[in-house]
Amino acid sequence: MTRQLTRRLVRNLLCFAWVVIALSPVAGVFARRAALEVEAFWLAMCLAAALANRWQRVAAWMALASVQAAAVAEAARVAGWPWSVADTVWRLYAFSLAGLAAMALVRYAYRRPLTWLLYNAVAQTGLVAVSLAHPVAGVGLELVCLAVMLALFAYGRWEGEAGEPDWRRVARVGAGVLLCGALCAFLAPKGALAPSVARIVMSLVPQTPARTGYSLDDSHLGGSLVTDPQPILEVRAPIPLDLRGQVLSDYTGQGWVSVPLDGSDVATAAVGQPLPGGLPFARLPYRTMDVAVSVKGAVNTSDLLAPYAVDRVLRLPGLYGNEFAIDTLQGNIKAAPLGPGESYELEVAVPNNPYARLASLSVPFADVRRDIPASTRAVDTQLPAELPASVRQLAARIVTNAHAVTEYEMVNAIIQYLAAHEGYDVSDVPVPQPGEDYVAQFLFDTHRGYCDNFASAAAVMLRALGVPARFVTGFAVGADNEMAPDTYVVSEADAHAWIEVYFPGFGWIPFDATPGFAMTFAPSSVPGRSATGKQPRSSRHGEAPASLPVVRREVRVVAPVALGGVAAALGALWAVRRVRRRRKARQGDFDAFLRLVGEARAALGLPPSATLRDLRPLAERAGAADAFGPWLRAAEANLYGREWEASKSAGWRDLSATLVQWLEAASREGVARTR
Repeated sequence: MTRQLTRRLVRNLLCFAWVVIALSPVAGVFARRAALEVEAFWLAMCLAAALANRWQRVAAWMALASVQAAAVAEAARVAGWPWSVADTVWRLYAFSLAGLAAMALVRYAYRRPLTWLLYNAVAQTGLVAVSLAHPVAGVGLELVCLAVMLALFAYGRWEGEAGEPDWRRVARVGAGVLLCGALCAFLAPKGALAPSVARIVMSLVPQTPARTGYSLDDSHLGGSLVTDPQPILEVRAPIPLDLRGQVLSDYTGQGWVSVPLDGSDVATAAVGQPLPGGLPFARLPYRTMDVAVSVKGAVNTSDLLAPYAVDRVLRLPGLYGNEFAIDTLQGNIKAAPLGPGESYELEVAVPNNPYARLASLSVPFADVRRDIPASTRAVDTQLPAELPASVRQLAARIVTNAHAVTEYEMVNAIIQYLAAHEGYDVSDVPVPQPGEDYVAQFLFDTHRGYCDNFASAAAVMLRALGVPARFVTGFAVGADNEMAPDTYVVSEADAHAWIEVYFPGFGWIPFDATPGFAMTFAPSSVPGRSATGKQPRSSRHGEAPASLPVVRREVRVVAPVALGGVAAALGALWAVRRVRRRRKARQGDFDAFLRLVGEARAALGLPPSATLRDLRPLAERAGAADAFGPWLRAAEANLYGREWEASKSAGWRDLSATLVQWLEAASREGVARTR
């Protein structure tokens, strides 16, 4: 009993491991915690399946299903139950059921070599896609999947429930799978192809990526980026508008934090009234519009998410006395956090191409620098004393080489330098070591990163030149976010970061320093942009410059994906046709065997109801009485036995050949007797 339980446990755990690996590309669309909860549910169901008693298994499964249903119900209740919010919960529940169905299919397929190879070819296609974004994890998963595939092959043979696998074919398929995945991972310029064992293990740990989207904690930046496509906001506006969330002015060398605020740095405002201090910009043309924002998922709104820039708040739930607070130093609107199903309305001001007006200024920055308010100079040109001198020297060299004199020219020179010398990447981005400056690491060591890296580098280098700049986080919203007329759906994958630069006489103006990105109010000639973790939406603002590494990567990634998909499709088609040909040939051999059996019955004068055992006289006439027993056992194994027994015995063609020999020998004996 203990041995049988162990065998069932081993088999079920192997099936569980294969399903988890094969469905890992799908699990990537869910939150990490939710995916782990579903996998724990699968594991519990597998362990329960090892119980010997059928009623015990059913009872355990029903209990686990009830617990899972209760967890789903609780998650839906917390989410607020609206269908637009709770659809994530139902997708998660469907994912749970899909895994159970996959395990049932695996238990069926691993005993049938060709079917099992076809399943693995489909699974490896998804793992190749993982290799594109995470080469180390992708190749590691492919190796583990191949090992589990072979282990289940061997286990099925050991159980005596599987046919003899064609090990040469298994080796060829395995080599092809590994070659395809390794080629895709190599062509995608994301990271090293042959890392150390420790790096493979670390890449498979869920906690490795450090950033998951929008967050109010930017004190420690760095690490790879994992995005979540689930909707969290819905914006109703006549045009797509970036959502400005939090502005931070204190750079620590590891990230950004808010400057300390006292009573004089906080003002109150009432709903429906213009914000104190007016708009953050001045003397620039703009237009106003009303915008409604609805919360659809978990997102922190304590720093109100709003298009740039808010003129007045028209409706905002959760306020005490109909008033809210404003951080006058950084421009953050403080409000009560809102949950799914709640919404607020704003009147916003959108500048009309402020860059053209700023570019027309000819006064050198050195002459207008004295017009910067003292409080702005104190807060927004701050840099840590430990900032490496190389960062200041690089900023000065960039401006000098570009012959930039005005403030706009200096900003433009810094942004152009970053686009030309640093690469956009969201995977395998390192975290600064203790004592290592975040911006210096990006500029002089790694030379790759995403919006956090580019925005921080631009702001720090501008501050090194005496130009006030600050770090902004929020969401990039473009035309591809439009789900209905004047309705834009925003997800964690749209989280983004940019900078705001202070221009004397004009105020704070946003700039997007990330290559291939631009603010929504930028003219159509500005390179296209997209949300963090996505490729640039070139259809929105025109093609991105050919020099940007993100565009070169598109071509190199699409080709291996297409080749991998074609190879997988051709392999699946070949496997299906091979199975059909083998079945057709086997059926033809069986029909020929039945015809020969009929001839044998006729030769012996037996009725059609006679069995194979009644054919012994035919073998005796042919002088092969000793061979009849093995022939009969092989024939009955093919007719009535299990697949593995038939594979170890002679096939229909061999049985027919022996029967033909006996018929011919019996016919010769009959002719001799007649003579």
